[in-house]
Amino acid sequence: MASNAISIPSVILPDEVPDDLPEPKFQLGQHIRWNCVPSQDFGRILGIIFASEGSVRAIGYHYAIALDPSSPSYEDGILSDWGFESDLELINLESTAN
Repeated sequence: MASNAISIPSVILPDEVPDDLPEPKFQLGQHIRWNCVPSQDFGRILGIIFASEGSVRAIGYHYAIALDPSSPSYEDGILSDWGFESDLELINLESTAN
């Protein structure tokens, strides 16, 4: 296995998926940050799923995110995570990296 392997925590598919899914706010490859946590980790979107996160039961779009090597949690060994759509915002990576 590669030393930079990414492990994405699990999400749960909802019991019922709406017939008409809304348009996702973000797209693959975009750079985002979490707007709801003090660390404001940031990274790049690698995947999108309409699901329910296991611990919070937030139903909607969840984004698989590879953290940027300059992101605060990356230094603690967290390379990836899921982000709920309302907890994220687009960023300009050049202005975020210090």
